[in-house]
Amino acid sequence: MNWDETAIHRWLEPLAGRGGEIAEVFGETLTELALEWRDGALGEARVRREEGTSARRRAGGTEQFVFVPGAGDAAVREAVRALRAQTGSEPLPIRSARPADAGAAEAFSDGERWARRLSAILSRHAPRHAFSFRLRETERRVVADGRRTSLAVRRLVSLEGRFTAASRAGDEERPFAFHAPASEGVADELKAQLCAAAAPRDRAVPAPAGETDVILSGGCAAVFFHEVLGHPLEADAEASPLRGLPDARVTVSDLDVSDDPRRLDLFGGYEHDDEGTAPRSVRLVASGLLGSRLTDRAHAPAAGSTGHGRRAGPSDPPLPRGSNVIVAAGSADADEMLRRLGNGLWIEEFAGGSVEIASGSFRLRFPRARRVRRGRLADELSGGVLAGELLPALGAIEPALGREVRACRSFGWCARGGQVVPVGGAAPEVLLRRLMVRPAP
Repeated sequence: MNWDETAIHRWLEPLAGRGGEIAEVFGETLTELALEWRDGALGEARVRREEGTSARRRAGGTEQFVFVPGAGDAAVREAVRALRAQTGSEPLPIRSARPADAGAAEAFSDGERWARRLSAILSRHAPRHAFSFRLRETERRVVADGRRTSLAVRRLVSLEGRFTAASRAGDEERPFAFHAPASEGVADELKAQLCAAAAPRDRAVPAPAGETDVILSGGCAAVFFHEVLGHPLEADAEASPLRGLPDARVTVSDLDVSDDPRRLDLFGGYEHDDEGTAPRSVRLVASGLLGSRLTDRAHAPAAGSTGHGRRAGPSDPPLPRGSNVIVAAGSADADEMLRRLGNGLWIEEFAGGSVEIASGSFRLRFPRARRVRRGRLADELSGGVLAGELLPALGAIEPALGREVRACRSFGWCARGGQVVPVGGAAPEVLLRRLMVRPAP
């Protein structure tokens, strides 16, 4: 995206300038390498490239938004021209555009290396499988009137699918998901997690139905807090049951939870949000007290946006959205957590979740669990649903927290209102009392 930023600032001047107004141009180039494996056979590699540009003006609570395909100077000019026409500003003169930059002949120079490495990992640890691999690179640029231009490039890796693993009572099919920023050590981390997922297990029995106590382990407490704190504290969640409780005590004083986009080692991290704002960590709960909201420019107080303005793509306007949920460590080890639990469930992974903001109810799907009896791990359990109400669940958290914070790599994407953005998190073991469980149908 080689833009004439001086010209763009000049074009935006008639659209902003007074307090509270927003005028900006946003562009994105997305390139994605997709590989499919079926029982060791690698299918044809697919590469897709998408480009788009949007222009936005917001003033007095009214917003105009224009999207055009392409990410070169011609697309920028077309988007700003259309926006100025909507707002009644003097139109831009029509000029011939400079030729668009040609896409790289090779979208990912390391694509062949990924294919070789993953083929070896899958053939050794999960020879019977159906997996989809995605290596996604996004380049996003924001030019806003009166603000510094921002450019962010992010590379993300995802592997999702199912494989056949050995159990002590016969083979069984297991789901697997892994999401992480592309880095030097990510292939080794993926290998370790797939190896652990393929470990032999006893045959699973159905999860018990009814009220039970639960330990959330393996970092998956981040998913729980994403649903019960992150979404309700997004600034446009008007019906949130947390909206009227600033600084209220909602849980134990030992608990600190934040949303931190600056954690670039997690799937939801970024250096600038999709409005060009440098993000900051936001305390969702601080020593048990309800913290701050996640804001974009449109919903920001006088202190300014927290840097949580996010878009699924250039055709979408920005919304206040969560990024990485981080739960601070406690001092208990796993054995102590099990002793405190006594009897209940030990859950290490969620396959998805949802929250109804108005009612405050949430549902989290888990693919498997372990029963705990008298402080010891017992039966393997098949999948089920963990459910509860937002405020009672926060109040049911025990003060003891695990001492080791783990990244939740199965947590990768969040859909809201049709917009899907990358998210992540890390958490220690968290113990909750009296949640409802029902077995998967």
